[in-house]
Amino acid sequence: MKMDAIPNLPWIQKGDHVGEIIANAVIHSRVSLEDGDILCVASKVISTAEGREVALSDITAGEVAERIHTKVSRKDVRVIQKMIDVTEDPSGHKLEVFHDYIGAWLPNGMRLTSAGIDQIDAETIMLLPEDADKSAREIGETIQRMCNVTVGVVITDSDGRIEKKGATQIAIGLYGVPALRKSEAIDSQTGEVKQSVETFCDLLAGAAALIMGQRGTNRPVVKISGVAYPFNAENTIRDSLSRTPN
Repeated sequence: MKMDAIPNLPWIQKGDHVGEIIANAVIHSRVSLEDGDILCVASKVISTAEGREVALSDITAGEVAERIHTKVSRKDVRVIQKMIDVTEDPSGHKLEVFHDYIGAWLPNGMRLTSAGIDQIDAETIMLLPEDADKSAREIGETIQRMCNVTVGVVITDSDGRIEKKGATQIAIGLYGVPALRKSEAIDSQTGEVKQSVETFCDLLAGAAALIMGQRGTNRPVVKISGVAYPFNAENTIRDSLSRTPN
């Protein structure tokens, strides 16, 4: 396996076509892109292009957000309100609060720290892409059209675990890449066939994070080469989820 950041990407602006920008960087930088390569793309560049910034001054916190804020006072109460809004459950029951942590169950069945909301500065937050699977598909189809190669695309986002410090990176949208990887092995002691399942899309996202770094590095797209997988244009992030949206 080999990983490289796509070079010479400009800072993404609202209204930009992310797929075309990536394709142009590949073409002009003469990046070798082959069928079966995987592009991991940071969700924040897509959110930026989609204009998903929200001013905290436009948010009015309700009673439920105020109540949760008493438990997690470090989090701006208006951000908590937006987390509630994102879950589409005004009761706040789709938020999980443990000590200093807030996780949120999203309508598509994923659970993310802070509902995937990033605080850009003291008065601005950034929401997740509207539909990360759709964004992944648009990028993949644009690369096919402009570069004449078929690539998988994984949209990635930072996420934390309640019991660990810091953050890792996970997949929130897919195109072409399977969500899961199943394998079989023979137990050397018993001769039994053992089956295992890995969240393949998250393995790719976590690997790409080593190159991407965090906000400000401007390495939002990482190419992964040399990983075999069956391409399927119908794959989505829901294939990785054990919880059915309700």
